[in-house]
Amino acid sequence: MKKIFLFLVGCILLSIQTFSQSQRLVLVEEFTNACCGPCASQNPAFDALLQANPTKITAIKYHTNWPGVDPMNTQNPGDVQEKVTYYNVTGVPYAALDGTPIAGSNYLGAPSNLTQQKIDAEYAIPSPLEISINHHLSATNDTIFVTMLIKATQAVSGNLVANLAVIEKHIHFNSPPGSNGEKDFYNVMKKLLPTKSGTTLPASMAAGDYIVITTSWKLANVYNLAELSVVGFVQNLTTKNVLQAANSSTEPLAGIYANDAQITEVSNVLDKTCSGSLNPVVTVRNNGQQPITNFQINYSVNNSSPLTYSWNGNLPVFGTTTIALPPIAFSLLDNNTLTIECLSPNGIPDDYPQNNTITKSFVSAPVAQNYVSLILRTDNLPQETTWDIKNSSGQVMKSGGPYTQTNHVYKDTLYLSTPDCYLFTIYDAGGNGICCTNGHGVYQLKSNDGTEIIAGGLFAYQESAEFSHGSGSLTYSVSGAITYPQSTPLSGVTLQLKDGNGTVIASATTNASGNYSFAGVPNGTYTISATTGKAWGGVSASDVLLFKKHIAGITSLTGIFLASGDVNGSGGLSASDVLLIKKRIATITNSFSVGDWLFNSIPVTVSNNNVTLDFNGLCYGDANASYTPPAK
Repeated sequence: MKKIFLFLVGCILLSIQTFSQSQRLVLVEEFTNACCGPCASQNPAFDALLQANPTKITAIKYHTNWPGVDPMNTQNPGDVQEKVTYYNVTGVPYAALDGTPIAGSNYLGAPSNLTQQKIDAEYAIPSPLEISINHHLSATNDTIFVTMLIKATQAVSGNLVANLAVIEKHIHFNSPPGSNGEKDFYNVMKKLLPTKSGTTLPASMAAGDYIVITTSWKLANVYNLAELSVVGFVQNLTTKNVLQAANSSTEPLAGIYANDAQITEVSNVLDKTCSGSLNPVVTVRNNGQQPITNFQINYSVNNSSPLTYSWNGNLPVFGTTTIALPPIAFSLLDNNTLTIECLSPNGIPDDYPQNNTITKSFVSAPVAQNYVSLILRTDNLPQETTWDIKNSSGQVMKSGGPYTQTNHVYKDTLYLSTPDCYLFTIYDAGGNGICCTNGHGVYQLKSNDGTEIIAGGLFAYQESAEFSHGSGSLTYSVSGAITYPQSTPLSGVTLQLKDGNGTVIASATTNASGNYSFAGVPNGTYTISATTGKAWGGVSASDVLLFKKHIAGITSLTGIFLASGDVNGSGGLSASDVLLIKKRIATITNSFSVGDWLFNSIPVTVSNNNVTLDFNGLCYGDANASYTPPAK
């Protein structure tokens, strides 16, 4: 029995260890140059040692622009310089093992300091991460696509960054490209992805958390497509310690969880808007281990009641689909948040719900009076730059470009006679904005009072912003919260916003927090009517006593508390009301002629601003507001 118990304990411990740590792949980064004599003398033994340990260590080699010209640097000097600066490299050859310069009998960082013992010692240190990388080429062999899967096998935290380096595993020249005589170069860095700065990871990850990074590169200056590969690693940006590295494979990646969908991106949502309506576009990726044939998307703005969209199709493992969601109308506030959830992949709960929700914040667009001003400095390709301003119907009201003068400042004052919500868009036909690929163009659109509507230059094919124009914004929002007087939120209350003629111009329903909102409200004076189907309650002999004391002048009730006693609708509190309340408490009657609930909303005046109005709801007869209304 004792032996069986010990065996079970051992199995449990082994299971825990397997989950809590991962086998490390060691990374060495070398800085070298084809005109560097010491590089030529140290590299042969250094490369032989690396090639003798393919399962223990991988390498990335950055070719510098000194001491002489190196074609493998001139092809991408910017990415190399990023690493030179980060490691403070002042001479070559120089090598770092998992982020630390290699020490030994030679100078600190000398590749010749690397030994089998150092590789084995570093390899023996467990890693808190697992990394898998897939790469494949496009059908035309002009682009490499990379997917990196990082999983925490134990809790990890810090200033972590994921790096991806496209490498050419072996480049052979028939004659030396530099002055040091070397003709064979290994694991040469071609491009850092998605940028030279890498991808920032969450500040902390629990065991089982994961991150997927997808990126691509249009190939340039590749000597041999068959030698292309990718090395990825996670590094603490502060300490420079490399936590884990991996080599890519062309084998498809396997998901970590069986049933797992993620919203990776939301687009078509402007940072500034005045329209009170969105048409969000979302990208959903299947991170699971099996195809997904259906899921549900819920989306809402400012915690309003969500809209639901059901998707059906066939989404393969690590495949993505882009969905244009139906429009959602909302009450525009100064600050707004769009929340989108992807739920129930394949009709069952998601195995990893931590990445099911994505949010996008945006603000109310600036208001322009009379005119807007555009200042635009062109880049070296002005013929690619155009812009337009469209009204809410999509009609182009103003436009400019293409331009003819390079690096020229154009200024336009643009008058728009009709009040509306306008959309400004700047376009670049080359797909690289007006800065900084072909010069340093820049633009700024301002309202007449100097408020910036949008500005920049770094974009792809286009970028946009909305602004209101006219005698103030055309429409505004009226919003607030309804509570029982003891601050209990009143959910499910139906509201109607009525103009001076009693015409209903908008309807809304309070959410679980008692919040409501009306969008698109023009200037004017309005009333809000409220109704609810919640049960009546909270009325007792204590309330009757308060009403009697008020009638006798002993104590005084005011506001909604006094109004709650007028159950016969006579316009004031009297003994007749008290009698009716007592009869209802005794269940002699089961209703009041005025109904069960009253609300103390007041007239609302909208005058060139959004309005916030909070008010109360109360059961008739509940003078001390003792009732706790049901949630539904």
